[in-house]
Amino acid sequence: MTIQIKVWDRPVLKEPILICGLPGSGYVAKIALDFLVSELKSIPLATIYSYSFPPQVLIRPDGSAELSKHEISYVRGQNGDLLLYTGDAQPINPQAEYELSNKVLDFAAEFGVKRVFTLAAYITGQFVKSPRVFGTATNQDLLRLLVQNGALVMSEGTITGMNGLIIGLAALKGMEGACLLGETSGYVMDPKASHAVLSLLKKVIKLDIDLTPLEERAKQGEVLRSILESMKKATETQSEKDLGYIS
Repeated sequence: MTIQIKVWDRPVLKEPILICGLPGSGYVAKIALDFLVSELKSIPLATIYSYSFPPQVLIRPDGSAELSKHEISYVRGQNGDLLLYTGDAQPINPQAEYELSNKVLDFAAEFGVKRVFTLAAYITGQFVKSPRVFGTATNQDLLRLLVQNGALVMSEGTITGMNGLIIGLAALKGMEGACLLGETSGYVMDPKASHAVLSLLKKVIKLDIDLTPLEERAKQGEVLRSILESMKKATETQSEKDLGYIS
């Protein structure tokens, strides 16, 4: 069996929404989901192991070694419940991404999920002070909801990996799907883009959460971003000088 789901609980949930964020460029989605799991004090629902995850163990802060895994947890809320899905790594091949995405969606459907949000990175290759959030959805009504809350329509391109694939497969299963993408350079971990994405998501789903701790982390990340940006500019300037000397 290539995918194993260990279920820890079987709660009855009220109109649950599935929110997904797996590691990708800038760790935009992963940082956002880890923040939600921590701040909302979500309850473990299931742990997923798969032969398709990278063949390695991860060393945790306490020194322990553990297989790569994905986790689903749940949160009860006044405006409906949430399922939160994240993990250590994405599968290593496309077939496995399809298989795992289908498994997760079928599992979520058992709890009554009808709407799915994924988070992802919108890579520009440039550092920005105020990341924009782009959105796409599997129907126009949901897309309009994103735009009404500040998202810019993603009108071209692709979303690779499970953060994109999940909403496409959700539509085939009769669920609504939407993806919010935070603008990022793609060079470094980008909590500022994660903050931008969550700021918009909390308005869309009326989520009561204080994003201040993530905002503080984003400010700390600005120091590293400024250093890298200065290094990038210096490299470009030196390259221009070198070209001038050669000519």
